[in-house]
Amino acid sequence: MIISDGTYEAMDRNVKFWKRELSDQILLYFYMGNLLRNDGSIYLPGGEVSGRNPNLFDDYTRLLKIFLEDVELEKNTSYNQEILDDDLKIPIAYPELDFGNGMMGAIFGGKVIATSSQRRTYTFNEPVIKEWSQINNLIFDPNNKWVKKITDCLKFFVDKDKENNYLIRLFIIEEGANFVVSMRGTTQAFYDLADNPPELRELYSLGYKVGSEFFEMKREIVKKHNENILDNKEFADLAPIHSVPLLDMDAYALCSPKIFETIGFEYKQKILNHFKGGLFYIHALGSHIVPIAAYLDDLTEIFLHDDPKCTKYFDRRVEMRRQTFNIPLEMFCNYKEFIKALEEKTLPGGVKYIMLVEDPENFSVAYLNDLMKKVKKYRTMALAGKPKK
Repeated sequence: MIISDGTYEAMDRNVKFWKRELSDQILLYFYMGNLLRNDGSIYLPGGEVSGRNPNLFDDYTRLLKIFLEDVELEKNTSYNQEILDDDLKIPIAYPELDFGNGMMGAIFGGKVIATSSQRRTYTFNEPVIKEWSQINNLIFDPNNKWVKKITDCLKFFVDKDKENNYLIRLFIIEEGANFVVSMRGTTQAFYDLADNPPELRELYSLGYKVGSEFFEMKREIVKKHNENILDNKEFADLAPIHSVPLLDMDAYALCSPKIFETIGFEYKQKILNHFKGGLFYIHALGSHIVPIAAYLDDLTEIFLHDDPKCTKYFDRRVEMRRQTFNIPLEMFCNYKEFIKALEEKTLPGGVKYIMLVEDPENFSVAYLNDLMKKVKKYRTMALAGKPKK
């Protein structure tokens, strides 16, 4: 793959962003198309989800074919090399996505529950631990059927990319409350999180150890492949594509802040320390845990993710910026609100804005690049790091 000067510049800007050197500046990524439904939820293409559709994780060739078809469709939009925004313009394959959330339970013997559309598979698993005494029998086996399926799939994607046409992203580490949900079942997990029995800490410890080991196994498969494409060591070492993990925060959004403070924070810090970095997203439903998460060390980035019937994070951008000190943030916005805020100079710095361009045919490359020149010149008040708690 020939990487453009614009992509190298985007990599350099993202590195400075993650190193907290752009706290008085902003980044912008144009998403060409309508990512969000009217109610604020994410649009997931693929057709009807039903038991009649085969599971994609059983057919690596089909998984790759679907990904390459999507890349071909987006060549003239998201991957347009002439648009000089802060996106890499390098296609990123995400084969683990279709193995889904059920895998952490599956590798400990939990029965996988899978449903598929024509282009996506979603999974969960039946509870693994019905009695706390069962924790003692749980051992991570690198030769487990599901571990092998996932690692074989990653190797397949690496081996098929002879011309270095795409990066490969790794899946979320479910080491915290999401892991508890996978192991105990949804209802029982929330009772456990509320009651905080002594065994809960054992389960968190297991999630941390297994999540770290499994991520390291997968990283070894894709790391060299991704580094060869990126040709930028600093970016490759920092990027939450393969070097540092994406971490779970979903279940905490449905809990009181006290639960994250009591146990979630401690183990989130352990895994951030282990990898010297990590990214997570916090749903708008869980915005109450943002001020607590802001005190974590070694945090690469927080993606503030909008939810239906919740105030958009963009509308709370100043408040979120104040609560998170100088931690790099990422959030959605639309074209009109971004332009208005840019003109009014009300965009906090240290933020990557994902601007949804719902009608890309109405925007020329020249216009978008002129907008990027304004973005790169934009300056605001520099941010202070977090104080000692």
